Amino acid sequence: MKPLLAALAALALGALAVVNAAAQVIVVTGQILAYQQGFVFFTTGDAFRTAPGIAITDAKSGAKRALQPAPRLFARATFDAQGEIVALALSRDPLPAEGNFDEVHRFAVALSSPVPNPDLDHPAPSNLGTRSVEGSGRPVVVVFQVQVPPSTPLDASVYMTTDTSGWNPQAIPMQRIDAMHFRVVERLAVGTIMHYLYTRGSFSSEESTAGGIDPKPRVARVRNVDSQVYNNIVYRWADQNVPGQLLQPNVFPTPFNPAPFPNLPPGIHTPAPRHPSSQA
Repeated sequence: MKPLLAALAALALGALAVVNAAAQVIVVTGQILAYQQGFVFFTTGDAFRTAPGIAITDAKSGAKRALQPAPRLFARATFDAQGEIVALALSRDPLPAEGNFDEVHRFAVALSSPVPNPDLDHPAPSNLGTRSVEGSGRPVVVVFQVQVPPSTPLDASVYMTTDTSGWNPQAIPMQRIDAMHFRVVERLAVGTIMHYLYTRGSFSSEESTAGGIDPKPRVARVRNVDSQVYNNIVYRWADQNVPGQLLQPNVFPTPFNPAPFPNLPPGIHTPAPRHPSSQA
């Protein structure tokens, strides 16, 4: 009789341990921002440690390693009692909401204490009665328009390179409006300060000043308004500032500039200047 009671007691304790372990497991769904070096970063801004033997599966099929954790994927994360993620079920499509990140916030890894962001501007108070929001993060529509030099190839692409993109020369592609104008619309947070230049896709073809030297980066300061517009002019491209080579202006001869084509091959007739009466 005693052995039987002991066996029943052991089974009861085992079942209780399983129930307690299950009760300590927490499941939440969210979107992945990054996955690296044993951590999962979610778009909520929280980062969590992953268990050494983390199980990674497809949320729909259950297949192992069918997807690899990557930005923008959706995930069902299972936490153990120690706060580590022991399982990730991944999906390209949004998953049904489960759990709440407030339940696992205590497990989040704090990399550093919050500090002021030096890249945030301090907008000046408006005298029009508009309340100034200092670094509120409210998105503002910012339009960048640029006029490029006539020497720009007709098939050229124009980009913005910024300090926020690590000066990637192709960070922000622009849309062509006409032969000499490009445009792009960005949504930037109030208080943002962004330094930028224009390129044709590489540092060797970035803009230069009218005198042919490297320009200082332009500065965009996002104020607490509904929209902003920046109109800029590119006078030259760096790869067209070849010493001893004159740029070919896209103009016609005039009485004030009768020979705008100084480097025509021998035997090519230079167009005659137009009569002043034809300039009207």
